[in-house]
Amino acid sequence: MPAEPVDERSRRAILAVAITAIALETSLLGLIAPLLPEIEERTGAGDAALGLALAAYAIPILIISIPVGRLADRIGRRPLLLFGLCLTGAGSLLIAYSSSLEVLLAGRVVQGIGSTASWVAALALVSDLARPGRKGEAIGFALAANSAGAVAGPALGGVLGGEISFEAPFLLVAAVAAAMLAAGLVILPRDRRAHVEPESAGARPRLLESLLRPDALTPSLVAVCGAAFLGMIDFALPLDLDRRLGTAATVIGLIFAIAAAMDAVASPLAGRRGDRRGRRPVVVTGALVIAASGLGLAVFGTLAGAAVALAVFGIGQSILFAGAVPWLDETFGELNRGLAYGGLNLVYATGYTVGPLVGGWLLDVASADAAYLLMTGVSVSVAVALAAGTGRRAG
Repeated sequence: MPAEPVDERSRRAILAVAITAIALETSLLGLIAPLLPEIEERTGAGDAALGLALAAYAIPILIISIPVGRLADRIGRRPLLLFGLCLTGAGSLLIAYSSSLEVLLAGRVVQGIGSTASWVAALALVSDLARPGRKGEAIGFALAANSAGAVAGPALGGVLGGEISFEAPFLLVAAVAAAMLAAGLVILPRDRRAHVEPESAGARPRLLESLLRPDALTPSLVAVCGAAFLGMIDFALPLDLDRRLGTAATVIGLIFAIAAAMDAVASPLAGRRGDRRGRRPVVVTGALVIAASGLGLAVFGTLAGAAVALAVFGIGQSILFAGAVPWLDETFGELNRGLAYGGLNLVYATGYTVGPLVGGWLLDVASADAAYLLMTGVSVSVAVALAAGTGRRAG
């Protein structure tokens, strides 16, 4: 939360930096997805190794998210966001000039560390600056950027990588990170720090308990599932389209761009509805929409069918996270908001690590359709479980 009030003009400038950083960092998740066939050709890596190349970005997030979240509450949002942008640019340059799979993996790890710092700090800033009673809407706009970045990353990789060169998308990311760093140095306030009481002997167990209590576990598990679905689609769909239909990387990038455009509209609307009607019904709706997209992907026979199903998937993802993220935020409160988003980053990374690995295994032993149908089955199960929970509360 702000140490002192900010005027409306400053608030908008800070939010613009934070939301743009969220979109940039999340785009890195799937930036290399359309380039996987080229990486396979260059390195001779199998499906499992390609899944690791996609997941390597998320693996360091599993290790450092909670410490980074606690750090955001202690030293403030600004230094973490700026440090993260530095690492994002450095990791992108490392990938751009990589000559082996090992160097590419190292670049993805550096990107993942940078993303953890800036993503946690930026989302905490958005929550800090939300107007009373409109937290879901504010977070919805941030999640629109988050979801758009996640789906637009493959679009950017496909179009620039296919039309210009393998290096082009990573050089662009490095340039944007440098520009964002310059803007952040000017715009971000130096006094945006959570006022955390000195940690006593009993404080640490309370923080651990807050991460594990049921009201935090439910939205956390939803986020794990949503991130796993995204990782699975980012990995399986480009390879499936290439192998089944011979689709070029540029075209794959464009259909991901269409999904990103649909995605960006749904999050603020779903967040606003959650402010008025509650978070659980919003999550149930998102899970059902994702289930429908999985069925569509499993039965498509044309590129147009895949594009429609992917757009539906993007909308479902937006709705799902627009319900789950404010739900998690509200279980922690202001004191440990950085910790809350560190926890969210951890569970998101868990899902995004599992998704590509499961997708790679299913492509090896079965087909992409198995991955799509698995996503449908899990989504329906989540929706049914949450709806049953609502019914028990109503009873």
